[in-house]
Amino acid sequence: MKRFFAGLLLLAATQLAAAEPGLKPSYSASMGSVTVGDQQLYRLSLRPDIPIGNWGVALDIELFIDSQGGLSKRGWDLGTSTKATDTFLRKLYYVRYGKPEDPTFVKVGALDQVTLGYGLIMDGYRNTLQYPGLKKTGLYFHRRDLGAMGLGLEGVINNFQDFQEGSALLGARVSAKATDRLEIGLTYVMDLDQYGGLVDGDGDGYPDAVDAFPGDKGRALDNDGDGVADALDSDDNNNGALDADPNSGLPPALITDLTNLSTNYGDAVFPVDRLVSRKRPFNKEQVGGDFFSILGFDAAYPLVQSSQLGLKLYGQMAMLIDNNDGLTPAEADSQGVEAGNRKAKGFGLAAPGLLLNMGPFRGQLEFRHFQKDFDSNYFDNLYELDRARLDVATGKAQSKDARLTRGETLTGVFGKAGTNLYGMVDASADYQYLTGADDPKQQVHASASLSGRLLEQIPRLRQAQAYYQKNNIGVYLDENGEKDAFFDPTPDTFYGYLLGLEVNSGVALCWDTRFLYRRTAVGKLERQKVMTIETVFTF
Repeated sequence: MKRFFAGLLLLAATQLAAAEPGLKPSYSASMGSVTVGDQQLYRLSLRPDIPIGNWGVALDIELFIDSQGGLSKRGWDLGTSTKATDTFLRKLYYVRYGKPEDPTFVKVGALDQVTLGYGLIMDGYRNTLQYPGLKKTGLYFHRRDLGAMGLGLEGVINNFQDFQEGSALLGARVSAKATDRLEIGLTYVMDLDQYGGLVDGDGDGYPDAVDAFPGDKGRALDNDGDGVADALDSDDNNNGALDADPNSGLPPALITDLTNLSTNYGDAVFPVDRLVSRKRPFNKEQVGGDFFSILGFDAAYPLVQSSQLGLKLYGQMAMLIDNNDGLTPAEADSQGVEAGNRKAKGFGLAAPGLLLNMGPFRGQLEFRHFQKDFDSNYFDNLYELDRARLDVATGKAQSKDARLTRGETLTGVFGKAGTNLYGMVDASADYQYLTGADDPKQQVHASASLSGRLLEQIPRLRQAQAYYQKNNIGVYLDENGEKDAFFDPTPDTFYGYLLGLEVNSGVALCWDTRFLYRRTAVGKLERQKVMTIETVFTF
């Protein structure tokens, strides 16, 4: 069945390309080690990339091999309609119409660097952060310069599977020219359920990070870590006494009988546990979800427009729209979420702003003023991991909006600079510095990559890119109670690199390495490496 399915997809795409004369499909294959969850698997992949006029199709047909040498079911599970849909979507890397610079552009599949408007709400969003271990099939489209008013439409969906389950990230933007030069835009982005970002491989409601049996829907919890599910374990805390408490799962009559036996014969002879301490980890099926959205407006007026110089004056503002998800401590504990959830409120103003394009250089500078809980570029390239976080020590979940807790007025500047030096090097960096009653709010992002034009001049080098990001600088405390310095690692630090070296004609060795930081069960900050090392064949 696996070979048939892969062959069918490849045949269909090849026939589509053959129907359009003059097209030159390209094919590549890869093999190598990839990070999937907490394990390293061996991955074999075939990726045909086929242009069809204005269209383009790229498939990603893969097999995973586990540490025992057996074929993994990942990406080939047809057991349920949901898994069958996921199996099909994993084979599709993208389908596109047009190119990003065209008036009409549509892309279904992998999304990178999606920005709506001037970036106050969504900036650099991507759904490929955990690729290839976790694939998401999203949608992005834009249609520009419609009619006399120059109407523009943009839209984004992070993942069709999330949408099917009612937890998708959706964004839309409408823009128009109010006059010949004045441009206005309206942007709205909403996450139907931020807890949808917690991966639950077996669909039992317990995210993989707190599921002791992430591949078995019939088992989930193992309070004492002895390998026996709590539902089958008569001693959930492994203290040598039979569980006889109301949460043991035993019938009330049997609990009474066990308690009487212990009373009659004494705990030394027949010990029972009347009060067992168990973790109550987060379960999606026990929580009603956590909706969150941001609505924004922007206006821009070009001051200079020429082939060599562009200078635009703009302003943007946005406001938080959150549901009233406040919970009492008891409610939070019963649902497996962190206490302190509340309705996020506030707005942000970024005005005046200047956008500069001068030859190979581009720049952006704006004054910012934030009220209450507002934060800029909430939907960024780390959002798929930040939608909700899990404390692995307690099993409690916390959505991203629940971490917007400064509640103060912030004022400062944001600047961004970039260059594409004669098509050789593309580099950019941005920095935000806001001050208020508390410590300053800072963030920094930077990236650099070599273009194909320059790579042709460097023997053996076929790809080179590096990036670094850190949000909320100076907010986290280390083991000594001191706040993090500018480049100290925190849970809001993300960096990585891509490197490709040609080892023979048509054969390259590629490294794709990403680094993240997460708190362990004992509260220590631990670096997590998501790594793919593949040998890529192009033919």
